[in-house]
Amino acid sequence: MKEQGKTVRLVHNPAAGKEDNDDGDELSHLIKQHGYRCKAVLKKDAVKNMSAQTDLIAVAGGDGTIRLTILGLLEKKLRFKRPIAILPQGTANNIALSLGIPLDNKLAIDLWKHAQLKKFDVGMVLGLDKKTLHFIESIGFGVFPMLIEKMSNKKLIHATKEEEIKMAIEELRRIAEVFPAETLKLITRSNVIEEECIMVEVMNIARMGPRLALSPDSDPGDGQFEVIIVTNEHRQKLIDFIDEVLEGNNPIFPIKSIRTNRLVLKSKGKVMHIDDELTSYSGQNITISLLDSLIEFIVK
Repeated sequence: MKEQGKTVRLVHNPAAGKEDNDDGDELSHLIKQHGYRCKAVLKKDAVKNMSAQTDLIAVAGGDGTIRLTILGLLEKKLRFKRPIAILPQGTANNIALSLGIPLDNKLAIDLWKHAQLKKFDVGMVLGLDKKTLHFIESIGFGVFPMLIEKMSNKKLIHATKEEEIKMAIEELRRIAEVFPAETLKLITRSNVIEEECIMVEVMNIARMGPRLALSPDSDPGDGQFEVIIVTNEHRQKLIDFIDEVLEGNNPIFPIKSIRTNRLVLKSKGKVMHIDDELTSYSGQNITISLLDSLIEFIVK
């Protein structure tokens, strides 16, 4: 069944992923075949000059393009807020996979007919910058910032998506074996935790990094974060989990998360990540909270 009259703003990232991706013209044609009007823009213009007649925003790209679009909506004070549909084109596609979005474009567009909407929280960070920062996926210290740095220095021009994912998981294992533990202090409404850690992640979605389901029960619209702490004592549990993934299994992450909607973090680490971006850190307290149900995604 075609959806007559609805207007889609297609935000497209030509650089997302590598192989097997449709370009902007092909995606526009596919969307129009389903009966929609379509206006295609590059990701840098995600919310620029958006028409009031726009019914939904379709983001064709990876997690970074989705993040850029949401941050653009926040910068515009949500004046152009519309339901967001995902056409997964990235390498990891953690947001799409966490929301149960099909990786096939035709199947993903078929979801729009029924427009089942899923509320989605946005993380908020105070203390790192003069302005408030936001995150969509996760924020943390330890092995994952180092993984981001290592992978950014690798030449992956000829690697397929699956090869790139495998290389990242293998690199994470190497890092997990040798990463020096850092002193962490974490304060929630009900707990004060001080530990020597190799990883702390405040997660808004179920997956992160190279498609790792570290918090499979995480609901990005429930008003709660899942905080995962891997202490030096539990280093081997993380390594064993990674080995299971490399063997092609789907293991359950062995370390129980802490649920909270607000926390204060302080670490001895010098670098951290906000989604897929690295930022320097000077040992100050940072406060992490969330904007509850701020965005809506079209899901199954």
